Amino acid sequence: MKWIMLFFVCLAAGCNQQIVIPPAPSGTDSYPSISSSASATTMDLQTSGVNEIEILAEGVAALEFQGGIDIARDHALDDALRKAIEQGVGTYIDAETRVNNFQLISDEIYSKARGYVSSYRIIHEEQDGDLYRVVIRAVVNTEGIENDLAAIGILLRVQGRPRVMVIVKELASMADLSDESSLMTNIMFETMLLDHFREQGFPVVDASTVADVLERDQLRLILEGDDHTAALLGLSVGAEIVITGTVMHSVNSRLIAGSHRDIHEFQVSSRAINTLTGSLLGGSAITAALPFSESQARTRAADSTASQLISAILSGWTDGENITVIVAANADFDRVQALRSELQLKIRGVLDVITRDFTGSRATLEVVSETGTAEVIDELVSSEIDVNFEVIGISGNRVDIKFID
Repeated sequence: MKWIMLFFVCLAAGCNQQIVIPPAPSGTDSYPSISSSASATTMDLQTSGVNEIEILAEGVAALEFQGGIDIARDHALDDALRKAIEQGVGTYIDAETRVNNFQLISDEIYSKARGYVSSYRIIHEEQDGDLYRVVIRAVVNTEGIENDLAAIGILLRVQGRPRVMVIVKELASMADLSDESSLMTNIMFETMLLDHFREQGFPVVDASTVADVLERDQLRLILEGDDHTAALLGLSVGAEIVITGTVMHSVNSRLIAGSHRDIHEFQVSSRAINTLTGSLLGGSAITAALPFSESQARTRAADSTASQLISAILSGWTDGENITVIVAANADFDRVQALRSELQLKIRGVLDVITRDFTGSRATLEVVSETGTAEVIDELVSSEIDVNFEVIGISGNRVDIKFID
């Protein structure tokens, strides 16, 4: 009863914050497209499942401008669906980003509201004077929103358009790790992954650039799972994300339709590493097998791997926290402590500032924030921080500064 009372209090106050509610128990609610007699009975705050959330939203339309009650009702329903999607977008980007990119998001996301709603249920509707109001409970596909925000580049811009480097080698067996000369020239799978990231708007480091700096010992360590070596190599070529992994290619004969056919199987194990923090952004382990065509099996494996890694990276960016790395030269203990304190007091959205490394006169700080790196850097430069420094470089989610005497 208290949840029902809270719901109608919110409606009366005109609130529009996201309310996430669970799906109804199996067999009790089939979520019909339109059901004016339905009523909500529970509102426990939780997600409804993988890549889907349930959102409560209210839509309003004016009767006098809509040509009658039926048309007004349709427009109010469309308004409710759009507001549900607006709330879904709000789980990925903050209000300022939504305002700054309103027209683009409106054209590419809000205009396709019904495409992101898996199902919905009208739980209340009424004529309120010259207005018609509809309240819905919508099941929103957040993966679709995430992918489309990535496709139009908004998530990338918020994160400072990080560059991606790929080191993924195809092997017949793990014994091939000792054949370093062959591994150095094996770039087919890498190229396919790079193409996927490029198509999603990520700036990428060309394979030729990587080949110029990659040493055989480094390659072996990276393929064996040494994330530290991978991160250092990525930093040396200006990459903020390094994709590493191995692809095991095997051919097996199977009886298909009475005949023995060659089955090409690709087992891919890969991971995405943040070069500035050394942290793992996400991983992927897939197996793709197809008869007859080696190239088609390889393409399917690359497609699946890239999709999983990109999804993991995007999900990591939208989990509510962001890491901005500040590397400070000419540092001493007092300056570092003063900067940490000022960042927490004067930069909007900062949750914590961690001193990750302090060696000699060089310090590395990690700024954990609810806002993106671009916003943190903008405020770092423009805010009146009572510590003297100058910005000497910016790359992705890293900013280099130098304390001034």
